[in-house]
Amino acid sequence: MKIKHLKLQAMFFVFLSAFVFITGCDKDDDNGPGNEQELITSIILTFAPTGGGIPIVVSAKDLDGDGGNPPVIQNIELKANTDYALSVSFLDESKSPVENITEEVEEENVEHLVCLVGSGAMPSPVIQDKDDNGKLLGLVSILKTGAAGNGTLKVSLKHEPDKNAANACSTGETDAEQTFNVAVK
Repeated sequence: MKIKHLKLQAMFFVFLSAFVFITGCDKDDDNGPGNEQELITSIILTFAPTGGGIPIVVSAKDLDGDGGNPPVIQNIELKANTDYALSVSFLDESKSPVENITEEVEEENVEHLVCLVGSGAMPSPVIQDKDDNGKLLGLVSILKTGAAGNGTLKVSLKHEPDKNAANACSTGETDAEQTFNVAVK
């Protein structure tokens, strides 16, 4: 009887130890209170003519986030046959002071990718900046417009994309995305 009691006690301690080990492990929770998903209310694009001239600044703002009111998206008007340097920035304007999310993208550059896809008369910008691993980042790019016409520019901020994938922009989570109407004149 005493041996049976010892076996039960040993089984109880094994079970208890396993339970404490399994439930006591610290899980990596990217969405927990220590690492909240940032709100991105605004995407700002700055087109600077490389030959000089006044930069063109446009934005897409969705101050109440997903749902609610629709975003306010400014149209892009570029000159035909012109070289531009494009910089992209992201803001959270729901906070005071405004939080510059671009700084976080720069700090965590290996985990982010800005995807820029042009259509119609809008050429896709060519990314110029790289992350700490030498992979594309996308906050700075260049483009040359062609003949006059209309098109679109889709801007996406990807989080944890597979930058080695054939189409890295189809991987990872989308932190922000907006399509701008473009007129090349």
